[in-house]
Formats: sequence, C-alpha cells, structure tokens
Amino acid sequence: MFVPVKRDSGAMLPWEYLGAAAGTYHAGQMLTVSEGKLAALSLASTDTPPYLCMADVTAADGQVIPVTRVEGDCIYETQLKAEYAAAKVGGKMQVEADGLTASEGEGTFELVEILGTKEGDTVRGRFV
Repeated sequence: MFVPVKRDSGAMLPWEYLGAAAGTYHAGQMLTVSEGKLAALSLASTDTPPYLCMADVTAADGQVIPVTRVEGDCIYETQLKAEYAAAKVGGKMQVEADGLTASEGEGTFELVEILGTKEGDTVRGRFV
C-alpha cells in the first residue's frame, strides 16, 4: 500500500470524495479515472496515477469514496512487489497493476529512501 509520509509544506493531504466504478478498493491503493469514475489500475503504470484511495470499501457503481490527489511534494512509502537489487536513491520505479506496490521499471516514482531490496521491503519516494 502507498502511505503518505510527509509533504514539503508540512500540510496534510486533503481528502476528496469522488464517484467510483463498482469494485473493491483498498486504503493505500493508487487509482485512475476511467469513463469519469475512479477505477483500479488495469496495468502496471509508468505514469503517475492521479488518486490514492483512503479507505477499504466495496463500492456500488457511482458511489463516492475517499481519496487524495497524488502530489509531487509528498513522500510516499510502499513495498517492493519483487526483489530489486539495483534499487538506488534517484532511481525510478513503476506502480504495479495492484496499485499497492512498486516494481522495477521506467515509472515516475522516484526513490528517496530504500529500507531493503527484497520482495516486501519498504521504499520511499515521490512522484515526479
């Protein structure tokens, strides 16, 4: 799961309540917008997903759910989907299709701290 750790400004991320496509969403899951509604990612994302889900919820079509916008001035913490021995500060990763983890790839999640390189280890970064 992606967890906002801190922002450059020190302010908390504001929550929004937006309509979602029918489905099950998890706190810390990166979301996209499809046909005017929030939706889970369908593929690993090399682009920055626009929203982060802030609750575990099974939504009916159009039901509003709590989210925050993904901000470039915020550091997020997540886990590695698979071992990434070559991980280094400044390296970029992609958001996995589950929207909950990161993996090696040409994405926009720039590493700022690496707490391990094995599957499930924690890394921190910001979206650039």
